[in-house]
Parts: sequence; C-alpha cells; structure tokens
Amino acid sequence: MLWIRVTLCALMLTGQCVAFAQAPAGAAPAQDRPVQPPSLRTSLNALGASLSRVPNAPVALDFARFRVRSALSRLQQLAANWPAESPLDYRTNMSTSVTLLDRALAARDTARLIAVLQALGDDLEVKLEHCTKSGGKLGGSVVVSVRTVQGGHEIRNWQVFYLPKIFDAIGGTTPDRFPKLSSPTSETLVPGRYVMWVRDTNSDRTSDKTTVKVGEGKKELLLDLSVPVGSPR
Repeated sequence: MLWIRVTLCALMLTGQCVAFAQAPAGAAPAQDRPVQPPSLRTSLNALGASLSRVPNAPVALDFARFRVRSALSRLQQLAANWPAESPLDYRTNMSTSVTLLDRALAARDTARLIAVLQALGDDLEVKLEHCTKSGGKLGGSVVVSVRTVQGGHEIRNWQVFYLPKIFDAIGGTTPDRFPKLSSPTSETLVPGRYVMWVRDTNSDRTSDKTTVKVGEGKKELLLDLSVPVGSPR
C-alpha cells in the first residue's frame, strides 16, 4: 500500500527507526529485515512534540493547530487501551503523518503548513470517531468497495486511484490504485480522510477528485464514484 511504501522510505531517510529485539536462530540478518514503523503511542507523542513547534500566527494556522491538538489529545487518552502491537498499516499511516508534519515545519511555508495541518486535523478526527465507535480501541482497517457509475448505471473497466488527504495537501505524490479494474473493486484502507478519482484505461480520461471519509466504526464501506459525463457505457 502507498502508506507503507512511502513511509518506510521516509523513515530510512530521517533516521526514525525502531530497535529490533534479538533475532531468533535462523532469522535473516538485521540489515536484510525491513525497518518497522514505531508504535502508535510513539507516533502520537511525536505528533504532539511537532505540534508544539507550530508558530502562533496567523489565525488560520492557530485554528488548524487547535483542531489537530484536540483530536490528538483524545487519541492519546484512548491509546492506553490499544494493543501493544498494532497493525503494520495503521502504524505506518501514523508514522507518515509525523514525517509530513515535520517536513512542512522545516519548509517554513505558512500556506503549506496550514494545508498540512488542516488535512491532518481531518484525518485524526476521522480516526478518533472510528476508534470511539469501535469501543474506544484501535478500530482496525476498513474494506472499501468502489463502484464506478454514470447516471445510475454501473460502468466497468475503470481504474480507481486513492491518496490520503494529507498527501494531496502537499502535492507531488504518486497515488496508489485499487488492485482490480471496476466495477466493483475493493481495497483495505486505514480509517482516515482520502481523495479518490477514476481513470479510463482506454482514453486516459479522469474524473474530478472526491474527498472520502473512511471510518465511522464500519468494517466495510461501499462507495459510488462518478465517471466523466460522455464516457462510453
């Protein structure tokens, strides 16, 4: 998945890695084992530390930071009930948020920082709601099934692309896509806010981007994405 691919590279570049326990006999050498993302609690605490470095102005920046801080504080409280070894995709997802916020802070671009904080606030609020509706614990991933439609009719053989909203906010990131052509096609995603769109494999026509909420305590989610008007049925 995109989260895993991008974050593992980011972690190796920034030196954020987790010490491995002593490997059992017959295990692969340490240099051959993949870098593991940190625990959720570690990433949440790192987000809090990064958030403390956000400047106090302008007003839009203050409000975006307030949203992130509010959701983050509640997630940190809930983290006491989360399993020690949370799923890899979820840990990777959260670790990537830390990396992207740190990059936005280092860039010293106020507009970019506001966009990243707004996207991060959206994402954390969805995660918080999902955790709450899942009993106050880590809610796990959601199986997202997408149908491509036009005028109420299902249209087949379109590629479905997705990108976490925080990546869309920074731009210049290659999206991931659902494993099969529509329709329907399914992918397992970590709760959060995403942007999705579709592309015709024959003409390369693409639809407008749609912001999608993945969570709400659900284990499965069915979405309809519209193909461009005038596309063959």
